[in-house]
Amino acid sequence: MKDNSVLRLGGACAILLGIVGALGSLTYLLLPVDQRLGVPASRILPSIAQGAPLLNIQFMELALVGVLGLAVVPAISELVRKGNEGWVHWTGTLALIGFAVSAVSNLFTMGRLPGIAAAYVAGEAATKAALVPVWRSTFDLYGIWGYGMVGVWIFVISLLALRGAAYSRILAILGLVAGVSYALIPAAFLLRQPTLFIVAAVPGGLASTLWFIWVGLAARRSAS
Repeated sequence: MKDNSVLRLGGACAILLGIVGALGSLTYLLLPVDQRLGVPASRILPSIAQGAPLLNIQFMELALVGVLGLAVVPAISELVRKGNEGWVHWTGTLALIGFAVSAVSNLFTMGRLPGIAAAYVAGEAATKAALVPVWRSTFDLYGIWGYGMVGVWIFVISLLALRGAAYSRILAILGLVAGVSYALIPAAFLLRQPTLFIVAAVPGGLASTLWFIWVGLAARRSAS
């Protein structure tokens, strides 16, 4: 029997997650060019040392997405759990770890990065050379957990929903697109392919925003 309180809470958090995720994408587009992904330490650290209010806002948005995700996974998984316990439990656990790592990592980075940037700017050549390979503070350097594992969960949940008609076919297909796009982001980092990152992030960001909001509404309808 479904726990309606889990569905109601998780559905509301899924809607909020979609909205906050969209705001995070918008914040990224507004970031100074020198504070975006892929910028070398010699440019990004001096820029952060001068001030990074928008970057800190994005860290907080991404951390909030991680926190909300901890309520979303159990609720959305509940919609397709019947007859699929093994897949739902395994991929749901991966997604919970991914959301938790993302939340902690973004808050940790937000607190640590300004000090690293200040040390880089004030340091001599030897200090700068020592900081270049280690300045990144994230626990998830390539997004394998925060994006890859969450993407696997979204894809599996959507595939099970499509097969079992748990909710709208269009919603399930949208989830498949979002899941694949999420999973491609770590590949883009590992392969150092900024074009692949853009291809994954742009449609993936739109698809995931729509999917989280829509599936959140579906969960709340199921609870009622």
